[in-house]
Amino acid sequence: MTALLSVRGVSCAFGGLKALNAVSFDVARGEILGIIGPNGAGKSTLFSAISGYVRPDSGEVLLDEADITGRMPEDIARRGLVKTFQTSRPFSSMTFLDNVVVASLASQKNLAGARKHAFRCLEQVGLAQHWDTPARGASTGQRKRLEIGRALATRPRIVLLDEPFGGVDFAAIDGLIALLLTIRDAGVTIVLIEHNLAAVQRFVGRLIAMNLGEKVLEGEPAKVTQDRRVVNAYLGTEDGEDA
Repeated sequence: MTALLSVRGVSCAFGGLKALNAVSFDVARGEILGIIGPNGAGKSTLFSAISGYVRPDSGEVLLDEADITGRMPEDIARRGLVKTFQTSRPFSSMTFLDNVVVASLASQKNLAGARKHAFRCLEQVGLAQHWDTPARGASTGQRKRLEIGRALATRPRIVLLDEPFGGVDFAAIDGLIALLLTIRDAGVTIVLIEHNLAAVQRFVGRLIAMNLGEKVLEGEPAKVTQDRRVVNAYLGTEDGEDA
């Protein structure tokens, strides 16, 4: 079956720093794929290269077999691929609903339709009761859900989530996992970066481990997280050198 997303030999360098070195992988429709790795592994740069915020030096990105390499983020979003940010950036003076309406206008022709769609997205992420609350007062967990709601408002086929559990209380993680599974079941493919390995293993179908700009390993979550190369990348090598 043809992959929904194909990343083929993508490389990026910033000055003398090789941020990505020939990274390749496929994502199937309906999959939840996790990407792990220590800080500086190249994970966020990879997401930026896929979603149009960084232009790769080489390689290509295909969305449903169409080449989207180097296209602008808004063009890629219209084609059905959107990215959330590690640090949520809502419009603080606007309500939860209006924040999502801004994103909804990308897929709706009129304001009334955009508001209706935005409210459905708030319902989907569990924030409908806060529709008229200014975003400046949102908790970290609410900000994460609001960021996901804004992504869903664009009617995506695939969403790239950058650390959806980052800064979220332990008690709220179960609810976020349930939300992501519901989104997947609604037909949206998910690729996520995450440092919480215990949480990510509970619901992803496959993991990719990265280190120093390269894909180190790909496979079943338990096997990837227990592999010596992955453990060394997180904890340092046996001689104490930080990987």
